[in-house]
Amino acid sequence: MKKPFFFFLACVMLAVALPAAAASVPTLNMASFTDLLLKNRGKVILVNFFATWCPPCRLEIPELVQISKAYNDKNVLVLSLSVDEQAAAVPPFRKKMEMDYPVFMAGKDVVKAFRVTGIPHNALYDKQGKRIFSEDGMLDAATVSSMLDALLEK
Repeated sequence: MKKPFFFFLACVMLAVALPAAAASVPTLNMASFTDLLLKNRGKVILVNFFATWCPPCRLEIPELVQISKAYNDKNVLVLSLSVDEQAAAVPPFRKKMEMDYPVFMAGKDVVKAFRVTGIPHNALYDKQGKRIFSEDGMLDAATVSSMLDALLEK
């Protein structure tokens, strides 16, 4: 009698634990964002704010995936910050969109610091960690590539 009960209990615990583990997306606050900038000094950094429910974001992300792959070995870091209310929505979306670069939940202080009033919102940092661009709205791949190339030449 005890074995079936423990087996059932183990199955229930596993079923509860798996979704929680799959839903874990770290939150990036300003302190951790500043650390990330310092650790990646010498790289051009593209920061993209998005939400899983945002139609323009869904159009822009495949281009960001292409850019991430094209600039993978050129000292460029692409990262996305989700402004979704529920972190659980992000991992399946990330997988579906094949986002193979870092994805975080955006801390409220980060959203405020970037003055995000609409999404998508994109920001660019030069190799010295200075923010040189931060704006709401979609960016097409050609524009982003042109901006990255200019920053990499500096």
